[in-house]
Amino acid sequence: MKKAIAVIGEGITEKYYIESLKGLSPFDIRPQELGRKASSLKRLEKNIQDSIKTGYDEVYCLIDMDGKRDGKNKINYDSLKNKYHGIIHGNKKRGIQCKVVFIETERCTELWFLYHFTQSAITKEFRSYCELEKELRKYRPQYEKTEKYFKSVGSLHKEFTKKCEPKGSLEKAIENSKVSIKSKERDNRDYSYSEIHLLFEGLKIENT
Repeated sequence: MKKAIAVIGEGITEKYYIESLKGLSPFDIRPQELGRKASSLKRLEKNIQDSIKTGYDEVYCLIDMDGKRDGKNKINYDSLKNKYHGIIHGNKKRGIQCKVVFIETERCTELWFLYHFTQSAITKEFRSYCELEKELRKYRPQYEKTEKYFKSVGSLHKEFTKKCEPKGSLEKAIENSKVSIKSKERDNRDYSYSEIHLLFEGLKIENT
């Protein structure tokens, strides 16, 4: 039986991106959508709990860190992460063993998309989503965070790795992601980093 993996995304970007990864992994990937109240940590926790009860082997949570860097939002998020991240949950007697992994990106998943094209975004601080989207449009001019756009491209993964100018590369994105974490820890900064390379390692998706 294939390993069953739930991938929880906070918004529509993650929903369509996760869908585009289905079939690239040797495992059974099940996208989980939070819906309109994507910022609700209570909704995220319920989705995690439901995934554990369902019997998934692993649960990956893709987290946008904009809005979770300080104040009450940070406290609540850190509490939820400490409760689930990196821990095996379930019921041994019932044969349920589920590992939950939080995967963070600051500001949001669009930074990971940008990593497919350039190293310059690794340490650059984006003060708003609009700044980040403007940078991404240098490489994919039509990009916008809308269902209309996501449906029009068919596969978000292919959109950022297709062989057209300017070319994107999953290999480059993974390397930039790894470097962003190393430089974040070295410089003790809380902006411009992505752990999404860990998702690809967990799903065993290679450069395609």
